[in-house]
Amino acid sequence: MLQPILCTIPAAANLIGRGVTFIYEAVTDGKIRAVKSDKRTLVVVESLREYAASLPPAKINLNRQRQRRRRVA
Repeated sequence: MLQPILCTIPAAANLIGRGVTFIYEAVTDGKIRAVKSDKRTLVVVESLREYAASLPPAKINLNRQRQRRRRVA
């Protein structure tokens, strides 16, 4: 099965779980690559993968989460 090479701005936002505004800002900042096809701006899918790979790992403190829930209840 063929993998997409390019996608629209809204599709890129959905792929990485962010908003459309973030995608435009990331393209402007050079974090994500985009190209023009006539008047359409299309995001290079591989650049989305590269961006995701560059993010630091999440650090979740389960004890803090549980303490917050207990205080609210």
